[in-house]
Amino acid sequence: MTLRTMVACAATAFMTIPVTAPVAHAESAPSSFTNSATTASGRTPSGVRVTVRKTPIGTTQVASAESLPASPSAPDDEYLVPDNAKTTAGFIDLYEHFATEPRAWSDVATLTFTFSRPVRDPHLHIFGTGGSSGDSEDRDDYWPAIELVSGTPAKPTFSQVAGFPGYRTTTTSIEPEWMFSAESTTCGVVYTCGTVKVNGTVSAFTIKLKAHDARQGSGGATPQLWAAFKLSLTEDGSDAPDSYGAASHAITDSLLGQAVSADHTDAVSMTPRALATDTDGDDAVTVAQARIVTDGRTCALKIPVRAGSPSDVTGWIDFDHDGRFDPAERATVQVAKSATTAKLSWTIPQPLRTGATWMRLRLTARAKAAVSPTGWADSGEVEDHRIQLVRQGAGARL
Repeated sequence: MTLRTMVACAATAFMTIPVTAPVAHAESAPSSFTNSATTASGRTPSGVRVTVRKTPIGTTQVASAESLPASPSAPDDEYLVPDNAKTTAGFIDLYEHFATEPRAWSDVATLTFTFSRPVRDPHLHIFGTGGSSGDSEDRDDYWPAIELVSGTPAKPTFSQVAGFPGYRTTTTSIEPEWMFSAESTTCGVVYTCGTVKVNGTVSAFTIKLKAHDARQGSGGATPQLWAAFKLSLTEDGSDAPDSYGAASHAITDSLLGQAVSADHTDAVSMTPRALATDTDGDDAVTVAQARIVTDGRTCALKIPVRAGSPSDVTGWIDFDHDGRFDPAERATVQVAKSATTAKLSWTIPQPLRTGATWMRLRLTARAKAAVSPTGWADSGEVEDHRIQLVRQGAGARL
């Protein structure tokens, strides 16, 4: 960030106050799924949890339910964005015995994805979804379609991010461009593979799986449809120098300032990561929006926020210029849902060292209160600011 914020601090006697121990956040959070015929449950690297409820339609049965473990060495996939999306965990199901008619559509099942936090623009990675039953002369190919049924708090929309050869994506569905009797199956021929963005901030959304029976000869024995899914979430990262450590947040319904942009859209990661130093464009602390004041004992900063959920705002100022954020350099405040401002107050170390230093701000959902300066957070936003510490009366105004 190119902005240089002026922080006005008075040189007064140092006061000690109790410092609440920050909640530890693992530098490498697990990504995993468990799966059964009725429910798949998973965790993203940021700590957001997702539950997938499966509701078979009519005579449909879940014949197989497998977990897909996280695999950091998984090869890139040309149909997915990020193209390393298969490194994350997911699940795959086999649906059988759904009602079919040759050359007609059948409803197979609905899947409801529910998140532990409202998440913005989740990416749904779909691969190997489709089915075939029988042999080369007598078989049924089941071309899939995915319909976006509903969402919470409101129905979102689809937009294509990558892949889906042979399929078209609309705001409410993914469906074949046209269907035919195929000699062999692959991505784009019967099976569909690609990434779709679920536009909006949602705590849940529901999709319906459908299958179109393209029969050859007398057909196969048992209707079958495989469905494989993985998820990745939009992420916001820190941009202070490396010595301060990396902080990453899943972007949710609460943020610093008025907007937050997604970072690291080119790859998913199992570990928190930072941007290049001083390159983040998000800026809650500006000349127009914030002013640092002092009451003679503390430095105070009013920060604009958008709290979609009750949240904690925590900040660190590197007062001693040692290139790290220490527990004694931390301030935190709770804000209610719908809050628009948060005020942080820091004690003033003595002697006050003036000059350029760094400040980190983190907003998180309240249940995760008082995060450490580094690591994952399952909500909110992180912002780093290069600031100037000045004594009161020596350019204190911004």
